[in-house]
Amino acid sequence: MFRQIKVQEHQQDFLRILWRPSPEVDIVSYHLKTVTYGTKPAPYLATRYLLQLAHEGKNKYPLATPVIENSTYIDDILSGADDITTAKEMQRQLIGLMKEGCFHLYKWSANTEELLKNVPRKTRSSSSMKMMS
Repeated sequence: MFRQIKVQEHQQDFLRILWRPSPEVDIVSYHLKTVTYGTKPAPYLATRYLLQLAHEGKNKYPLATPVIENSTYIDDILSGADDITTAKEMQRQLIGLMKEGCFHLYKWSANTEELLKNVPRKTRSSSSMKMMS
């Protein structure tokens, strides 16, 4: 997830890696162009990015916005709906909103096969978790 979030060019100077393969070689400085896992601000930046994405998409994706705001932990979303029609629309909106932010959703799981019909097999959860109905 982190590597999909680009850092603004004027901020890249603050994210650098100094590298040299051996003591005999000069140090080379690299700018990081994306949020990098393991850096102190990475979890905040990822969460903030998702919240901004939700804010910007609230008119176009009214069902997806509260899911992103309230049912997301880092890069996992766990949500549901009272009926299959709402669940399908929520799914469609989540896919659309996240795609606009250059994210593709994986690990889809549902307690009804109907929700997984339009989800490619490679993006479904591979766990054997049993969903409660």
